Amino acid sequence: MKTGLMLSHLLFLSLLLLQSAQAQEEKVALPKGYREVGPDKETALRELCTATAEMGLFSGAVLVAEGGKVIYKEGFGMANREWNIPNSTDTKFRLASVSKQFCSMLVLKLVQEGKVNLDDKITDYLPHYRKDTGGKITLHHLLSHQSGIKDFTASYDYRGTISRLSFGKDDFIKEHCSGDLTHQPGTIYSYCNAGYIILGRIIEKVTRKTFEQNLHERIFRPLGMNNSGYDRNRYVLEKRASGYTNGPFGLDNSDYIEMDSSPGASGALYSTVEDMFLWDRALYTDQLLDKKHRDLMFTPNRNVPEVKAAGGRAHSVYGYGWQIYTRTHPVTKRRTKIINHGGAIHGFRAMENRLVEDDAFVIVLCNQGDDYGSSEVWSAVTKLSAELIHVVTGEPFRMPSKAKLTQEQRMYQIVKSNGVEAAIEWYKANGKKAGWGGSNSALATQLIKDGRVDDGLQLLEFDVEAAPGKVWLLRKTAQVCLENGRPNKALNFAKMGLELRPDDERFIALKAEAELDINRR
Repeated sequence: MKTGLMLSHLLFLSLLLLQSAQAQEEKVALPKGYREVGPDKETALRELCTATAEMGLFSGAVLVAEGGKVIYKEGFGMANREWNIPNSTDTKFRLASVSKQFCSMLVLKLVQEGKVNLDDKITDYLPHYRKDTGGKITLHHLLSHQSGIKDFTASYDYRGTISRLSFGKDDFIKEHCSGDLTHQPGTIYSYCNAGYIILGRIIEKVTRKTFEQNLHERIFRPLGMNNSGYDRNRYVLEKRASGYTNGPFGLDNSDYIEMDSSPGASGALYSTVEDMFLWDRALYTDQLLDKKHRDLMFTPNRNVPEVKAAGGRAHSVYGYGWQIYTRTHPVTKRRTKIINHGGAIHGFRAMENRLVEDDAFVIVLCNQGDDYGSSEVWSAVTKLSAELIHVVTGEPFRMPSKAKLTQEQRMYQIVKSNGVEAAIEWYKANGKKAGWGGSNSALATQLIKDGRVDDGLQLLEFDVEAAPGKVWLLRKTAQVCLENGRPNKALNFAKMGLELRPDDERFIALKAEAELDINRR
């Protein structure tokens, strides 16, 4: 009997050892670059954030919570680089489009109070709005991005002109949120900031208080979100982060944007990662909104398809101020429900994820943005957020890859070591053309800034030859020639522009200035 028991024990131990070995093999079998989380999630979270920050593509703050408790929070990089002030978890960052969820909360509170209905039309509240479109666009259409109104941020003049100017709210809506419809309301999902600016104005009309007052009285004060608010440029805000643009040759101060006119209710809020955690917790309760109306926020309006630019899916994943979808882990295939929104504005990026079935929360706020035509920072923030989700749910995660040299950076090195002709030859063999023209415009600007004016102008002229029909490029090249004492070249480029646009006032002015400069010599 004893011998039999011993044999049974040995067999049992052998099976345990075999299972342990198989488990070890499974861990080793993870795809290259993946790591197991291990028992200490905080260490994995810190490693991910630190590695992303060291790439130079992330500066900001992160908070991760699980089961209603913060398991990790930390600041990275500089809130103000000119004064060497570091970011912390109570630094205030612009939220950009993450602001939309607060606007949708205010609208739904008014619905709950019986002061508005989701089927109400724009013209029920804004009588000066054009009747032919405003009479058929509902609050539901505005909240779910189904209005058909063209988004003003897609305008060529938005970054350089519209975003810098101050407008009265009704004037801005009339001029930039009242154009012809791109599609009939309620037929397709197409992301539209204009819709939320209109909603913000409707909130003001109904409550007879400013959008900002509504935010503080109905959301921020009740929740104790004392470090959140509506960002106006003239305000002096303690611990507000400065915004920076990640250019190909380093960081610059971000461009000015007039926050109240645009983005306004669609994206003018600021907050901290700690305040955003308070917001997350409140969304599990009836403190601000009852379950019936919270469900409206968090239910995707799947009855319409998406435009191609939004992904082209057959069904929209957007509720009211939130995206709702399921993420599948690329290795384990675990499916995680995500309630999410991102935000991008001059000098700032934000990504918020609520994992309601796992009772987890991940917020990444960043005071770096991308240069025009680039998406490196946005990609880094998005990837960081995805890997933080993997860690908090106990799934294998990947550390970020080392940043590679961009095309502009590689060509910059070639210019400095072998000259501009060698850089142009490299571009001809290996370069990627920009769809908007001016593939080497950023490099040319940097070379001129360095005092290598002839090299910079040679690259601009090369760009013009490659894309002769790009009016903006002709304007820029003519202007740069004028500013750097080449009036004859400026005149030639101005004339080329006038052949394309004979009545263009800027080309006419450039031509006149070049001729005047030539005559003075």
